[in-house]
Amino acid sequence: MGKYFEGFPKESIDFLWELRMNNNTEWFAANRDRYETLIKEPMKLFSAEMTERMNDMGMGESFYPAISRANRDIRFSKDKSPYKDRKWVVFNYGESRWQEKCCFYFEVAPEGWSAGMGFYDANAEYMARYRKKLSADTAGLKRLDDRLKTQDIFVPDVKLYKKNFTPEGTAPELAKWYQFRNLALTSEYRITDSLFDRSILDEVERGFEFLKPFFMYFKNI
Repeated sequence: MGKYFEGFPKESIDFLWELRMNNNTEWFAANRDRYETLIKEPMKLFSAEMTERMNDMGMGESFYPAISRANRDIRFSKDKSPYKDRKWVVFNYGESRWQEKCCFYFEVAPEGWSAGMGFYDANAEYMARYRKKLSADTAGLKRLDDRLKTQDIFVPDVKLYKKNFTPEGTAPELAKWYQFRNLALTSEYRITDSLFDRSILDEVERGFEFLKPFFMYFKNI
């Protein structure tokens, strides 16, 4: 693997499928070198270069990559598979944990790759501040809602409250935003030729450029 990102090896998807089907310590130990070459090192190079691009996008933050580890935390999980069958990076900023704020991400899985933006561990207090933000700038929210309708790549991947949090008089097309229990705008998993060369950087960057107004709206919650 060279100094610069050259794409994920085409064998990387096959490796992740194999890992999913053979998720045990014996198999992983025998295939650790393949993991390093096909998954870990390419993601490290991708993350470094994408971070540089994001820091030139004028979002007022200094981003740095937080790359997932191979091992799963199985202490409180019914699924005792020891390894993640995917590799992701979250582009963090500031001093707090990425789980506590709105962040961009990129992920490679057996089904392909995905990218997006959102907050993933939002508690009730955080979501109360989120709804306060919506009510304070409904014009901005309307612009974001209209922007989302101009494309079909990024879609909300959310859970909804059963309790009604929508203020009386809210425009019907904006009501759904108040019912979100979390917010993630994500793309579907897909395998494209771009994953296997440098053009994946351009494709992800274009996606992040599209999501930039959403990030700027939500990042200071």
